[in-house]
Amino acid sequence: MLALTSALYTLLAGDATLTGLLATYGGGPAIFTTDPPPDDATLPYIVTAGDVADAPWDTKNSRGRDIRRDVRCYAPANGSAVTVEEIADRVAVLLHRRSFPIDGRTVVVADVSGPFNGPAEDTAYGRILTPRFKIEEQ
Repeated sequence: MLALTSALYTLLAGDATLTGLLATYGGGPAIFTTDPPPDDATLPYIVTAGDVADAPWDTKNSRGRDIRRDVRCYAPANGSAVTVEEIADRVAVLLHRRSFPIDGRTVVVADVSGPFNGPAEDTAYGRILTPRFKIEEQ
């Protein structure tokens, strides 16, 4: 859902605490809505691209979607996972139990599972969060 992608990017990129933990790319915070991220991206960064689940969330009087999307956080593998954990914790704070508007719709409630350890890599530590967005059509 393009509107969710845009709203999620705006929400994350608008938080000075989070962006202070991230590298920059193209003049903005290193938050990517494409997967894989660009080859020349510098750690630490966030990748959130595409839904991992999408189901109807309709009621008698309204229509909506129940969407889950992974938010993957990465930081350099430098012997300490503190940075990647700070990034993941901040993402959770920004999304858990939050409501926000998205282009003609409303996220009624978002909740976040995780962070969980991401796949092991030689150069990066990763954490994965899975926000669940219940979106009501307006």
